[in-house]
Amino acid sequence: MTRILPSFTFNFGLIDYPRSQLGQGVGINDGGEVVGGYNGTTLDSFTADHGFRLHGDAYTTVDFPGALQTELIGINKKGQIVGTILDTSFVNHGFKLVNGVFTQLDYPGADFTVTVGINNSGTIIGTYAIGAGSSGYLLKNNTYTSISVSGALFTYLSGINNHGVIVGYYFDSSNNSHGFTWNNGAITTLDYGNGFPNTYLAGITDAGVIAGGYGSSVTINSVEYIWEHGFLYSSGTFSTFDAPFGDVAVTQPFGINNKGQIVGGYLDGQGMLYGFYAKAQ
Repeated sequence: MTRILPSFTFNFGLIDYPRSQLGQGVGINDGGEVVGGYNGTTLDSFTADHGFRLHGDAYTTVDFPGALQTELIGINKKGQIVGTILDTSFVNHGFKLVNGVFTQLDYPGADFTVTVGINNSGTIIGTYAIGAGSSGYLLKNNTYTSISVSGALFTYLSGINNHGVIVGYYFDSSNNSHGFTWNNGAITTLDYGNGFPNTYLAGITDAGVIAGGYGSSVTINSVEYIWEHGFLYSSGTFSTFDAPFGDVAVTQPFGINNKGQIVGGYLDGQGMLYGFYAKAQ
């Protein structure tokens, strides 16, 4: 399917792990390999029971040894993967998978750790919490650096490009979300605006094109979703999009690569979650 929008043409496709209850693509590298998660039995700590890697048309299940749940979230050009697990004590940890070897990642002293992105040099980003609130972290050369927006209740990191520029989002004292970029310590807020109170940034290319989402609020099966629509941001211009598959209530992009390939998830009016792929041109 093709939709013509102000700055881009988007070609859409579905990502649907075979025989799963739900699934979504979360990360994509420049080779077009997709990682994500799917659900076969339960919905406990987060969406996915199992991680998957999609190369061409071939799906491979990837589970962290001994974990209750696994979700793959980021992948770089070298095929190095990061993600999140739920352990048998119901605690979340980050991890990386490099050359077939799993390594658990935990921000020092954190109550939980989530790992979400890795660039081609192996620099990793994620989110952690110690007590109330949350902050982002950068893991480079085995050193953790905390990243948070001043005055924010919660700070989350989402994507990193090969220049080390990070995107994410934070919640203010009114519980509205705002997108932001981090570049060598400098934080810049980026909001969709136009009367919509909530924005998140999901990924950024080396050229600075950003994928994200915005919205007000929609409730589906008693669950509130504050970001209803997706967008690409380039050179000061937002181009909005929604997955064009019929009964679509929420569209949320999660990852973008340097070829303009986007992966994410969308919900229908009944609250079922599906994965999507889009190519921006």
